[in-house]
Amino acid sequence: MERPMKKFGVLAAVAGVALSGAAQLGVAAAQDGAETNGDGIYVRVGAGASFVGDLEQDLTLFSQVSCDAIGCNPDRQLVDLDAGFTASGALGFNYTEGIRTELEYRYVTSGVSSRRLFEGGGDVGEGIGVPAPSNDDVNAHFVFSNFYFDLNNSSRFTPFIGGGVGGAFVENEFGLRDAALAYQGRAGVAYDFGGGLSFDLEYIYLRTNDLSFGPDDGDFAADGPPAVRLDEEHYQSSSAMISIRKQF
Repeated sequence: MERPMKKFGVLAAVAGVALSGAAQLGVAAAQDGAETNGDGIYVRVGAGASFVGDLEQDLTLFSQVSCDAIGCNPDRQLVDLDAGFTASGALGFNYTEGIRTELEYRYVTSGVSSRRLFEGGGDVGEGIGVPAPSNDDVNAHFVFSNFYFDLNNSSRFTPFIGGGVGGAFVENEFGLRDAALAYQGRAGVAYDFGGGLSFDLEYIYLRTNDLSFGPDDGDFAADGPPAVRLDEEHYQSSSAMISIRKQF
């Protein structure tokens, strides 16, 4: 799991530098005297880059092959994902007290870089990848209820922090789906263009509860075709996103 941690560290450092620079610009822009928007409904749309952590999955084979070769009956796989794309849309309400709430839909897609199988706790093939299926994307849909705290000041730059809870609907590289509870933390800075229009730059960390793809023990037919179930601890991602927000 070293690579996801490196990705997380690099993205966090970039976000930190961006926020620091924005804060300094905000101080310089204080003479603009931008006024804080009052109460009102807003809409937000955004897009950016997402880095999903490697998926470590336990395999349960309901019809195992009888053989002595290594890799015949794998019990675990590691799926390495490329940097992906995320897009978001939200409807929210802004309060004059510096609090915002919103309902958000978010989509994340990542391509499969490689797959490796493990058997009996060992590495099968010593790093030799297993061919990815033709549908080699991992796609996730999220619905969140979010809250934000805006650190209002006299400049056009407004730092903010927030978070949210909701549901995740994940489709793996085999087209199997599962749903789970999801939660996220966010931090960023907004620039006020005036007229209720603002530009947001933010870092987002997202994580779900455990996921399971494939049939349960009771759903498998002994006389049916071979089947496999994939169980993983969670789905997690770090994202940098740019959004446009319009308040009415």
